[in-house]
Order: sequence, then structure tokens, then C-alpha cells
Amino acid sequence: MKILISKLSFIVFLLSMFAGANTFAQKEKEKSGTPTMTYVAADAVLKKVYTKEELELLGKLELTTIYQERIGIITEVLPYLALHSKPGATLTDMSIPQTPANLAHLEKEVKNKQVYVSSVNETLVDIIPYADKQNIIWSILFFQDIILRSNNYNVNVSPVTVAPAAAPTTGQ
Repeated sequence: MKILISKLSFIVFLLSMFAGANTFAQKEKEKSGTPTMTYVAADAVLKKVYTKEELELLGKLELTTIYQERIGIITEVLPYLALHSKPGATLTDMSIPQTPANLAHLEKEVKNKQVYVSSVNETLVDIIPYADKQNIIWSILFFQDIILRSNNYNVNVSPVTVAPAAAPTTGQ
């Protein structure tokens, strides 16, 4: 159990480092005059689409990492579906004027989102390993289905990839 906790802590540390490096790189690009902040980060894309069978072969540590990735993408994409859900879309792409007020909103949103995702990931690392493996798998597939159905993916998704009725029970 101690090994699992230390591995999960290491993953959180790496995610925090990545978020910090991303923020630093974004600020450096802003100094160069290139507008880089977006409501939906350019890296808010699925790296891999998993099947239930593939997920069942993975351990809880790997599943937790995939779960966290899906939560991060959903946090980036869903609130802005009405505007333009394509990752990396600029204010201009979303037909939003680049006024000082709109730029201030965007900057505030980027910072708030980073804090939120970091906090959620920190919590998830600690609690998801206690979940039933089948519940984790079902959640990953459900989140994946939501992401695929958003406008940032040009894929045909079957009408019901993960049926809500198929959700596993907690056994309580």
C-alpha cells in the first residue's frame, strides 16, 4: 500500500510540474507578443481511445492516470462547447472580441482551471484507488464517450457507447 501511495504521489508531483512548466511556457509566449491563452488548451485531446477489454488488463494505478486525464479534458472542453470546443481555439476563432475585459476573463479562467485541475488530481490520486476497478473502468468509458461526442472530434460514435443503466453499483 505504501508503494502505491508513493507512486501516486509521484504522479501528482509530475502533473504539478507539467502544469507549472505549461504556465511558464505560456507566459513566455505572451511576452513575445504571440497570444497563446485559450479557453480550451491545445493539449485537451484524448491520447488514446480505450476499449473495455484494454482497460480491464490495466492495474488501478494506470486506470487512475487515465481517469485523471479524462477529467482534465472534460474540464477544458465541456464548459465551452457552445463557443468553440476545438482545443487551442483562440478568442478570434470563437468570434470573441479581444477586448481588455475579455482578455482578463480568459486569463482568470486559465489560472482558475489550473488550480482546480491540480486540486482535483491531488484528491483523485488519494481516493480513486479505493474504488472498485469496474467502477473506474465504467467511469473512464463514460468520460471518453462524452469527450468523443463533443465537437472537437470528427469521429462517428455509436448512439450509446456506455449506457447509464450499465453503471456498476457500489455494493453498499
